Amino acid sequence: MAMSDLAIALIIGCARSGTSILGELVAAHPRVSFLFEAHAVWRVAGPGPDESHRLVAAHATPSVRTQIREWFQRQRGAGAIVVEKNPRHILRIPFIRAVFPEARIIHVIRDGRDVACSLMPGIGGNEWRHLKPPSWRSLLSTYSGVERCALAWKEILEIALEDLADVPHLEVRYEHLVEQPQQEAAAIVQYLGLPEAPQMLAFCRNIQDTTVRSYQAKRQSKWYRDDHERRTGRWRKNLTATQQAAIQTTLEPLLRRLGYQ
Repeated sequence: MAMSDLAIALIIGCARSGTSILGELVAAHPRVSFLFEAHAVWRVAGPGPDESHRLVAAHATPSVRTQIREWFQRQRGAGAIVVEKNPRHILRIPFIRAVFPEARIIHVIRDGRDVACSLMPGIGGNEWRHLKPPSWRSLLSTYSGVERCALAWKEILEIALEDLADVPHLEVRYEHLVEQPQQEAAAIVQYLGLPEAPQMLAFCRNIQDTTVRSYQAKRQSKWYRDDHERRTGRWRKNLTATQQAAIQTTLEPLLRRLGYQ
């Protein structure tokens, strides 16, 4: 690896898709220098269109690129690799690639119907307090509740899938993560070029589908609602039949594309 290169990986995914629990799993590895949503350094690039979080390669000016790369280089410390988890990066892939062409990307995907339910406390009401796709203002003024949340997930995933089409990355399904965390952990350390670590395997015990007396990812309790017993398929419990039909119609093509029934 050239002197100017940096061992860096980014955990991305739509908000409420499992980036936090996945980040904590990776952070448990003793050779990882972990960063939780380092928003301040990324602000040097300015906002995206309509104050959204969408950034493209043109935002990566030489000055912006230098500032961000130098900041991340200082965060490495004694770690073998710097890993940041940040949902906003799912809307920044072209920009990320311009700043860090060497970055390894881990993309976590969750069933959009469950994501829509989980997004409700953050963007289902009068405010927008999560990841902002380009049309977030229009969604805020035109739609409400779970329909708005479902449309936000759809827009974000469609942008991400197009951006990642020809970009090497590791895809992690949230459903697989909560069902078989040790297998997912093994795939992740292999992708990152790290040895297996007992600390990561131990953390796997915190990852489970059930919500009853289970571990909650740090800093995420403000978004959690005690209205479901299982994390996968929560939409069946949280949504009325009318709501289910509405978002199913909206999301069906994308859900099918992603392999969700």
